[in-house]
Amino acid sequence: MANGFTGKIARVNLTTREISTIDTAKYEEFGGGYGIGAAIFWDLAVAPGEWDLRDPHDPRHVFPIMAGRLAATGVPGAGRTSVCGICPETFPTREFHRGNFGGRFATMLKLAGWDGVVVEGRAEKPVWINIINDQVKIEEAKELWGLDTWTTQVRIESMVAGRTRFGEEWQQIGNTYTTARPQIVCIGPIGETKSSLAALIHGSGCSSLVSGYGSVFGAKNLKAISVTGTGNVKMADPKGVLDARLADMQTPIVTGQFGSAIAGDGSCNPCLRADRRRNTLYGGETMCTSQLWLSDRGTEAADRAAGALMKYGASSWAAHFTGAFVSDVPGAPEFFHGKVPMETGIGWYLRYLYEQGVLGPGKQIESAPLPMDQWGELVFREAFLDAIARREGIGDAIAEGVCEAAKRWGRLEQDMESGALRFPAWGATGHWTMPYVEWAYSYLLGAGDPSWHGFSSAVGASRDGTPIMTKLERLSARVIPYDGDIFMFNYAWKGDEAGKTGIYSEHKAKQVAWTRHYASFWNESMAFCEFFLPRLNTVTPEMEMNYYRAVTGSGCSFADTMETGRKIWTLERSIRTMAGLSREQEVFFPYMYRPGAGGMAAFGGVPVYEEGKWRWDDLPDIYLDKAGVEEFKTHFYKLEGWDTDHGWPTRKTLEDLGMKKVADTMASRGRLGA
Repeated sequence: MANGFTGKIARVNLTTREISTIDTAKYEEFGGGYGIGAAIFWDLAVAPGEWDLRDPHDPRHVFPIMAGRLAATGVPGAGRTSVCGICPETFPTREFHRGNFGGRFATMLKLAGWDGVVVEGRAEKPVWINIINDQVKIEEAKELWGLDTWTTQVRIESMVAGRTRFGEEWQQIGNTYTTARPQIVCIGPIGETKSSLAALIHGSGCSSLVSGYGSVFGAKNLKAISVTGTGNVKMADPKGVLDARLADMQTPIVTGQFGSAIAGDGSCNPCLRADRRRNTLYGGETMCTSQLWLSDRGTEAADRAAGALMKYGASSWAAHFTGAFVSDVPGAPEFFHGKVPMETGIGWYLRYLYEQGVLGPGKQIESAPLPMDQWGELVFREAFLDAIARREGIGDAIAEGVCEAAKRWGRLEQDMESGALRFPAWGATGHWTMPYVEWAYSYLLGAGDPSWHGFSSAVGASRDGTPIMTKLERLSARVIPYDGDIFMFNYAWKGDEAGKTGIYSEHKAKQVAWTRHYASFWNESMAFCEFFLPRLNTVTPEMEMNYYRAVTGSGCSFADTMETGRKIWTLERSIRTMAGLSREQEVFFPYMYRPGAGGMAAFGGVPVYEEGKWRWDDLPDIYLDKAGVEEFKTHFYKLEGWDTDHGWPTRKTLEDLGMKKVADTMASRGRLGA
């Protein structure tokens, strides 16, 4: 058993009720966490060729829930849980994607002796999975179905641990004892109704918001997974982990700070940041999108709205209303003072249709049971969630996602063209897409929100007044293996420079590739919180390697880990290729190609090189050029070793990455890149 792994993965078939074990060693080459999950998905769902990978609610959908390799070792920020599968949220097709959540689930899973849980099939009746150390059982969930996520977890706790009080009383499990409560991931009523807005909820709100995977649980009649463990995980150098932690604590971490600097007893395990803090199981979700789901942030009503989101089991991204920031957009509706939220969503779209006079009581689109005249109030948010959970009235359409609803109402094409539907790509709610075009491209290539902030603050103007060239040279030295290419960070978007060294160039392709390789290995497979690492202005890549070597004992280089990240990313591309993806599908929504696409440079602007000079610029008027985007795609496909006609991985690329069997399967079905 390699250091950092427990050595086994639970495989649970809900149709046959068969429980078996997968040997982790078979998949170690994929790093851990998400990498292993994607490899298992290929072997069990793709390679057999028994379904077309289009319907996320198909019983043949294999759903890996994986702990990162560094979880339960004391490495801070590395306790997240990765999930992957066919995404119910993407549009117009359902694509392979991934999500993750924090909290304590991954840590407890490893302590129970498991590197992950792979769920397949569909239960005849509602069930939950009960894991206590090496025992895995499928339990009946009749009395849990219909309950909110907080009540569900309390009920399961009482079933597993009786009246044991966390941190105060000992519970005997076999020959061992623990004071820890079970760690549970579950769905609420919105997941049960198989809505694409459904999230997986853990604790008070450590949730997998991206991709709508709560509906996959619902389709499988799976209410929850509970895990209790009393074991440990072997490390190569425990003292090395402690030394790395002590060094890490001397480095400020400021990106994305939203909460107190003191970790609450419900924070992620382990954490040195304590941002988005939760003090108890019912401490309230403090994720920025949930804090702002009702505009009156910090009020009792806003807290209640965030709590309702978590209890119903809804994603605050998929159910977005107005977002944190606004942009000036030509022709923006007057009801929002001529501005548009940077992160629009289904709430914004409902208000737009209401103001247009096409949605409302007795209108072309009947709004019942939503009280549209109270759109900005808590009562509307609660009615919105309830309508989706019951699929009552307009809630039935909304439950399918905003683009599917627009299609049902016959408004999809016109509202995409008008810009009323502002979803950068694949129908996923907007995030930091502009001027941070590496994020926008990651949307396009990764089938949804990458939710990765690694460059957004790193490329901004230094608060200490560091000259732009000094900062860029330091930054470019850290992006191994593309180190030394300073033009990776050029955001020039107009004229010849845009194609030569700017956002459509081979240099920008390197920056996007680095984000995907880094995220695939470090954030998804080692499961580091992406608000914790990378820190490109200070400790990356030294800090990552300090933790990795202390746990694993590996002598590999940072470049080696990035190559593993490239392998995982290429496997992800291969899965999507097998499901039908081709180059022509990778296009942005129309508004991204027009004035008004710009977002907000929140960290002091981005570097721009034009006329032989560098400068910082907020680029508020940035938008994309269709021909330029196609030029970028060609550069990116070439860089990654994918054919430029389709964007499909080639045999040489796959074999160089040690995936000959993947290449053989793709070739046999006519999906291998030329």
